[in-house]
Amino acid sequence: MPPKGKPSKAEQQQKQKKVEDKTFGLKNKNKSKAVQNYIKQATESANAMSKDEKQRRKEKEEREKAQREKAERDAIFKPVVSQKKPPPGSDPK
Repeated sequence: MPPKGKPSKAEQQQKQKKVEDKTFGLKNKNKSKAVQNYIKQATESANAMSKDEKQRRKEKEEREKAQREKAERDAIFKPVVSQKKPPPGSDPK
């Protein structure tokens, strides 16, 4: 599993392709300040994760953390199994 901070080559290529598609034909016209700002914005938006992705990743990490803590608590505080007492008047063996 790749580290969380570094996107894979395939993801980088997809992001680069999206940027190229959004800015097609504008790079030759980059004398305008508005065009330069649009290109900058398009590259930043393609490289940044969306808020939904960040929120999903955060929720997933919280669930995993809660699961680990629960497993640890269960390991420490194992439930005590009590033996059933035989009914009165019967042979315990």
